[in-house]
Amino acid sequence: MSEKANDSVSRKPDFIAYNVKETKQGKPVFNRVGAAWQHKDGQGYDIQLESIPVNGRVTLRELREERMNTFENERQSQTSEHNHERRPSRGRAR
Repeated sequence: MSEKANDSVSRKPDFIAYNVKETKQGKPVFNRVGAAWQHKDGQGYDIQLESIPVNGRVTLRELREERMNTFENERQSQTSEHNHERRPSRGRAR
């Protein structure tokens, strides 16, 4: 990898690359397959794919901090709820 490519990849990506498939119900399912970084001169992008979709279709979506924070908060909430369900109750029996 060139020095310029290493510089791009060391920063947060500007876009996340997804393969998008639809469920039988027509809902989109996004599967992350890589990321993209804009060149400093604004004239192009470096794209790093971690996997290649069988259908060849890649969708680039902007990386937004608030979207990632929301996702992380939802994930932590689900984990907390799951752990809470598994613990025995500490309150009085009804």
